[in-house]
Amino acid sequence: MTVGEFAELVEKMREAQKEYFRKRTSETLQISKQYEKQVDEQLKARRERLAQNMQPDLFTGQA
Repeated sequence: MTVGEFAELVEKMREAQKEYFRKRTSETLQISKQYEKQVDEQLKARRERLAQNMQPDLFTGQA
């Protein structure tokens, strides 16, 4: 996912959150939670990629 795609996802999440707080329905809550889950998954994947890149290679000793 590119930075721009991530920014669009976060923007959709924030709009869904605002919509939930305006209407407070179970449907808007579910939509908001779905976007939050997607954002959380992307952040987790980024952390995992960064951690993997920090692991030294067994054969070269380089990260």
